[in-house]
Amino acid sequence: MVDTFPEFSEDGFLDGKLLIRQPVKGFRAGSDAVLLGAAVDIKPGESLLDVGCGVGTAALCAAFRQPACHLSGVEFQPHLVELAHQNITLNREKFPDTPIEIISADITRKQDFENSKGPANKRFLEDAFDHVMSNPPFYEEGRAQGSPSNIKTQAHIEGAARLDIWIRFCAARIRPKGTFTLIHRSDRLPEILQEMGRVCGNLKIIPLWPNKDTAAKRVLVQGIKSTNGPSQLLPGIVMHELDGKPSKQAEEILRSGKSLLEACK
Repeated sequence: MVDTFPEFSEDGFLDGKLLIRQPVKGFRAGSDAVLLGAAVDIKPGESLLDVGCGVGTAALCAAFRQPACHLSGVEFQPHLVELAHQNITLNREKFPDTPIEIISADITRKQDFENSKGPANKRFLEDAFDHVMSNPPFYEEGRAQGSPSNIKTQAHIEGAARLDIWIRFCAARIRPKGTFTLIHRSDRLPEILQEMGRVCGNLKIIPLWPNKDTAAKRVLVQGIKSTNGPSQLLPGIVMHELDGKPSKQAEEILRSGKSLLEACK
């Protein structure tokens, strides 16, 4: 099934400071993208690659926090890449001098990168980035029901790029001593730690608690490439109070743009 170009909405992120176009039906960015963008401690002049960047929400959140950086993204679905380009244009005045390049490519197909046009595309096949972040598809093929929207199915269900392949691709793009940040389901944490631990040390494991009485369903893991320091289980982020209202921690990240690592101390 091939989707036509999706009907889209324009939604505010970071308390309306960013305007994001995304499909009305199917894949829609939410708090995970903002949390991911807030977890990378990027410095002026450093480069960040978002693998599976969708409509660019996480990358643009990172640029909002540090406009003096270099952003790149790779996304398999051309419709989402087109929306990502529109989102860059919509928000350009927030970071007018930030170099941003997003391409459409399948991370399992080297030829997609070799055939893409653009001066920086060679970097997508090298360890050229100071930071890499990713929000991969959450579900293994056959473990979740597909959606009527092909866009949503491809965003949420693994295809040829299984989680181990996805992690290896990301890790291979990071310079030594650079960071790798991943957000995923907590029940896949053993697999994540096994794969990330092959190339990264100093792993930080950050649970994302729905509320203080509910087990974490999401987890964020960050490591440093080519190091072998010990892992840390951090206190994590409680997303909601028991009455359903956003927690102070969550508000500081999702609305004010506070660093996630600072918020979970």
